[in-house]
Amino acid sequence: MTRQEAVALIDTYGRAWINRDADLILTIFTPDATYFDPCEGEQKDHEGIKAYWQSKIVGAQKDISFKLLNLWLDEDGQTVIAEWNAIFTDTVRNLRIDMHEVAIFGVRDDKFSSLREYYRTDKTPL
Repeated sequence: MTRQEAVALIDTYGRAWINRDADLILTIFTPDATYFDPCEGEQKDHEGIKAYWQSKIVGAQKDISFKLLNLWLDEDGQTVIAEWNAIFTDTVRNLRIDMHEVAIFGVRDDKFSSLREYYRTDKTPL
């Protein structure tokens, strides 16, 4: 994967999050991809990723902004590391969340085959 291809996939990730689009997010992942959130555990394949997004993003967030801060690729383009900032309203807990995240993506067939995300959040009650 090239840097330009990786940025395009991360841009799609950001658009899917901003638009709360659980179908769009699947377009950047291989059908058998894994998605690991340290608070929610591992989701497997498109079905698991979509269910996670339906619950965590579509069902519990709004007013989302996303900004890619940094992006790194390993020499063979098989691992992408992205750093971003996202801000959103958690509608379940009635909080404004400012999230700084680093995500590590495995790459296969010009898509992401895995995601492990690690983040720090600042929470402000609404």
